[in-house]
Amino acid sequence: MQEERISTVAEVLYYRIYEAKFRGKKRGRFCLTREQLREALGVQRLHASTIARLQDAALELGLVVIDLDDLFPCIETNVLRRLRRPPASVFEEFFSAFDDD
Repeated sequence: MQEERISTVAEVLYYRIYEAKFRGKKRGRFCLTREQLREALGVQRLHASTIARLQDAALELGLVVIDLDDLFPCIETNVLRRLRRPPASVFEEFFSAFDDD
């Protein structure tokens, strides 16, 4: 698959669809079906390498594309960076047991 097509799809996902108003939201996160992604990329079959190249291209723009097999959620990296992080005490509570192994 041509890198130009992958780059174009990444740009459309982020700059067009992410910014489009639909389903009651002015902009933001969305999911594509496997069929929609195949159609956007113009391929008969989605190979793992093609998905990885699209994920890399989208990430460079600031969009995370997550492969959940049948769905591909798309969300801005800035949204993910603002997710809450557990404090050290909570983290240690659940992971300190691994230190004993």
